Amino acid sequence: MKKFFTLLLASFLTILFVGCGANKEAENEKPQIYTSFYAIYDFAKQIAGDNADIYNLVPVGSEPHDWEPTAQDMAKLSKADLVLYNGLDMEHWVEHLDEALLGESSNFVQVSEGVKINEEVNDPHIWLDPENVITISENIYNALCEVDPENKANYESNFHKYSDMLKTLDNTFQSIINQGTNKKIVVSHNAYGYLCSAYGLEQIAIDSFSSDGEPSPEKMMELINIVKENNIKYVFYEELGSKKTAQTLADETGAELLPLNSFEGISEEDVNNGVTYTSVMTKNIENIKKAID
Repeated sequence: MKKFFTLLLASFLTILFVGCGANKEAENEKPQIYTSFYAIYDFAKQIAGDNADIYNLVPVGSEPHDWEPTAQDMAKLSKADLVLYNGLDMEHWVEHLDEALLGESSNFVQVSEGVKINEEVNDPHIWLDPENVITISENIYNALCEVDPENKANYESNFHKYSDMLKTLDNTFQSIINQGTNKKIVVSHNAYGYLCSAYGLEQIAIDSFSSDGEPSPEKMMELINIVKENNIKYVFYEELGSKKTAQTLADETGAELLPLNSFEGISEEDVNNGVTYTSVMTKNIENIKKAID
């Protein structure tokens, strides 16, 4: 049923998009940009500033892997100047769209283009390596300049400022993790491959695919032994997911719980507090430092 619904929506979108290009209805109207989940939204906001209207498709507090667009969402996308998405199997609904909509003339832009893919990681969470976010941001910058060349200078200035922030973030990660003595971290699921690969960490996942997954009794016993044998003092959980299994593992081993944010989505409280990628990653650094000291 889910596949049928997705294909139905895709067919609707195909009809809706044929012949559609940029849709700035008035000469002075800001570009209308839609993003597929919160991380892409935040990157787009950093580059666009006040020069474009940015809208995030996935509702606050929702899991983007399972989200499907409604007919109302499709109607919004039909009027967008840009639709920015990650790709790499992150947004399954995009995969069902007609290939013609994802070509060079489309307003759909895959922002992961040009990122060096680590085949061993098999993980769409490429933005957890700040160097990859520089590439993503450059793709967003280029896309914005394409639909709104009048503001190219503003976009360029914002891109360079943001790139400098990301380089500082990367250097901070390198410095702190290089000082750690235990490079193994226990995480809720395999979402941190790019982060670990970039900084020499090893992730041990409670579940391979989902932050809400529950391992078999055999897997749980294996995890308990790993935590004890490696003197791992913290178990990470994801704030938008259940921490039930992580809590059980912590209780069985004497470890403590710490949040580690994959920045797929954020809570309403985080939105109200103005949380961004750099603030989330800074908090991640602080918590990883505790875990590896």
